[in-house]
Amino acid sequence: MIKRLGRSYKAFEDYFCGGLVFIGLSLIMLNVILRYFFNQSRSILDEFSTYFMIWGTLAGTAVALRDDHHIKVDMLFIRLPIKLQRWVSVIAHIIGIFFGLFYTFYGSQLVGRYYTSGQVSTDSSFPLWIVYLIMPVSGLMFIFRILTKLYLLFKNGGADWHRANSGEV
Repeated sequence: MIKRLGRSYKAFEDYFCGGLVFIGLSLIMLNVILRYFFNQSRSILDEFSTYFMIWGTLAGTAVALRDDHHIKVDMLFIRLPIKLQRWVSVIAHIIGIFFGLFYTFYGSQLVGRYYTSGQVSTDSSFPLWIVYLIMPVSGLMFIFRILTKLYLLFKNGGADWHRANSGEV
């Protein structure tokens, strides 16, 4: 049951992030076609393609964390003993949780301010609270993935993490 939920959530992340980026790129392509073949560029397409690309990127941070495709500088880290690497990872993940909480909290406050003020975008009059809703959503996705990584650091006393990071199979 838990594994099936995990697979379903992973699929949701992949389709959600990939879908947002795909829609953003499709809108860009549509606007290029309109501009160069029909001399009919639409600013609303530029606006929404930007929103979709940013949404896909921010939501994609959780996917990057999940698959270890994020940027990391590990010149010093890889020189540490494996047990110390584990504890440095624990501390880094705890800091990541605090960052995610900060990001989610203040993103939610920003969404609330835009919602109560009723601000809309200049070109399309689209409600800006919807545009900024990705901040708390991506923050929650990020926190979930960090908690998952932290769980793996403690699962089986760290034996699985140790095996995965020490090169043993």
